[in-house]
Amino acid sequence: MFKIRFALLYLPYVLCAKQIDTFYGPIEVQEPVLLELIESPPIQRLKHIHQYGVAYYTTHKEEYTRYDHSIGVFTILRVKGASLEEQIAGLLHDVSHTVFSHVGDWVFGKENQEKDYQNGIHATFLKKSGLGDILKKHSFTIDQVLPLEELFPALENLLPNLCADRIDYNIQGAYHRGFITYEEAKGIFEDIRFTGKRWVSTQPKLMKKLVLFSLFMTEDCWGGPVNHLSSRWLADALLRGIDLGCLSYKELHFGTDQVVWNKLMAHKDPIIREKMKKLENIHHHFSAVGRADQADLVVKSKFRGIDPWIMVGPKCLRLTEIDDNLAEEYEKVKQTLKRGWTVKILSK
Repeated sequence: MFKIRFALLYLPYVLCAKQIDTFYGPIEVQEPVLLELIESPPIQRLKHIHQYGVAYYTTHKEEYTRYDHSIGVFTILRVKGASLEEQIAGLLHDVSHTVFSHVGDWVFGKENQEKDYQNGIHATFLKKSGLGDILKKHSFTIDQVLPLEELFPALENLLPNLCADRIDYNIQGAYHRGFITYEEAKGIFEDIRFTGKRWVSTQPKLMKKLVLFSLFMTEDCWGGPVNHLSSRWLADALLRGIDLGCLSYKELHFGTDQVVWNKLMAHKDPIIREKMKKLENIHHHFSAVGRADQADLVVKSKFRGIDPWIMVGPKCLRLTEIDDNLAEEYEKVKQTLKRGWTVKILSK
């Protein structure tokens, strides 16, 4: 009788088990809350939100979406033994991104803030999007699954530490950019583990490639002048579209990149057309200059270089502590971000 009851208790989970394809390989998911969340429209919408936002239309055309990233973060947490609550938090952590991701920071005046715009609206988005109802249906609350470091240190942690979020976008990004092979990506994924306090690795050579990728992206994408200017100009076009009534704030929060991009590209308004033409030929509209007094602006951004913990015998050391050449490159990029880029705008 006990065996029969046990089987009946778990029968619904077995019946609804599903194989989910991820960058790291297929995984089986049985929990109804996870299955319903993954299939929900807000999560599926992320398939049409590019990981690098406006950079997809200018310089970084990787076919890597917020959906790929969210599933990747969820997979890392799941495989490495995180709680169900942390897995849910990881799966949902980017669902509140607006179209073009961090361009939303510029639209809503958060580009110089420590907290990204999407983090500030995350709880509200979960409620308005219907995801809160799914959580409630399965006996979870929104507050239980907010992606906060104090709740879930494996998911979120301060730079230069690794966290599941940072691990995934550096692994997948490095693979798409050719910094690592797929076999190396899998090797990093299989090796890395969370000790309860930090993520650690035993593969310094592989992790060095990941650090070099984070430095490259810090300069070339996330923190460089191209991303700064293109985010500003696209935000201007979006706000102009809202003023003219061809776009709505709802579309910014619940729409998709390509649909909104196409609307802007097709619009006849001269201000929108000017901004979009600049985005099509971004490098023709600015240049780096040597002196601040010659520049129209100085672009300063957050330094996003990672510095993983490496197990060396019984000790746990930062990678820059055991690799002098890397430490030198790391500091060089850090100082570049601190000084900023002096930029001259070539067209008004």
